[in-house]
Amino acid sequence: MRACRVCGGVSLGPVIDLGPMPLVNNLLDAPGDRCPTWPLKVVFCRSCALAQLTESAPADEMFRDYRYFSSQSRTMVEHARQLVHRFVAPRHRVVEIASNDGYLLAHAIERGATVLGIDPAVNIAKHAVKRGVPTRCDYFGPATAESIRDEFGRADVMFANNVLAHVDEPHEIAAGIAALLADDGVAHVEVPSLRRLVEGCAFDTIYHEHHSYFSAIALRALFAEHGLVIADVEEIPIHGGSLHLHVARGGDETAIDRMCDAEREAGLDRDACYLDFTDRVHAARDELLRTLGGFDTVAAYGAAAKGIVLLNAFGLDRKRIGWIADVSPHKQGRFVPGTRQEVVAPERLATEMPDACLLLPWNLREEIVERQGAYLQRGGRFVVPLPEVETVVAAAVPAV
Repeated sequence: MRACRVCGGVSLGPVIDLGPMPLVNNLLDAPGDRCPTWPLKVVFCRSCALAQLTESAPADEMFRDYRYFSSQSRTMVEHARQLVHRFVAPRHRVVEIASNDGYLLAHAIERGATVLGIDPAVNIAKHAVKRGVPTRCDYFGPATAESIRDEFGRADVMFANNVLAHVDEPHEIAAGIAALLADDGVAHVEVPSLRRLVEGCAFDTIYHEHHSYFSAIALRALFAEHGLVIADVEEIPIHGGSLHLHVARGGDETAIDRMCDAEREAGLDRDACYLDFTDRVHAARDELLRTLGGFDTVAAYGAAAKGIVLLNAFGLDRKRIGWIADVSPHKQGRFVPGTRQEVVAPERLATEMPDACLLLPWNLREEIVERQGAYLQRGGRFVVPLPEVETVVAAAVPAV
């Protein structure tokens, strides 16, 4: 790439190079299947502090047959419920961009709202419609927004959770929001925080589906280009640390200005910040490999994108990690791209009892440890890779 996706700046500095990487949500049907890779290299804009991929994989390769169903995570479903109860009222017109399987809009329907989801994944859009959530299978941008506005009306509330990073042209999403949002409407946009990514060493959230890694500085510039302001901003724990934006046609920008100042103080617009980040990723790799080397048999839990990035980046193939347990029946019986482990049902943990299990979706640690209590109680161990390597065992039973 030659220029920043948000501001067009041409002064770009290095963040990290994770080498050739497969499309991490494209599980294989057989371990010997062809598995193409694309470079996974990130740079940052010295003007607006947007971190971004240097090369993008084809969108249809990533999104038309998608295997991530949000409703299979209790954490995500509860987060969606809370968002709806905070921001949606009866008779609101609610539109969600990248609505997945309707996990959020189902709550809005219960609140008495009129809803429409937009998602490009054919299989997931069909699933949402079957559960009673009206869903249009399409990519979102200004043309789609204008069509929806003509048929559905302007949106009082919009949601765009963890989607802005997924598009090669973020201005398409911002322009679409500007075209569809009611004059007094609010778009609630959530993106993983670049600052939290760097501070938490969360390199595993870098993959081809995420074209951009947003600073508040870049977000302010993006929406301003389309006559929108960030009227409020909240830091939330989802996905290891995210920003929840209240995007509107007007409002007080004090909160976003304060956050932009804090990011500049933290060095997000300077090279030294990212050199330190790369050093910490390498140190985390060395520590994790040392820890796993102390066990004879190791499995993993969670065939999610972030985990597949970690397996590939750290060279943890099926000789070291025998198999991956995952709750999703859509993933079971398939194989991890690159490292080629089979994905199996979680019950295998308690029956086969590997010495240790690498907990790949570390951001869902509490939920997974609770679900897999039988494995821990029988003497199993979870190894949490980030933000620091930690081994989790069953809590000691107090003496009576």
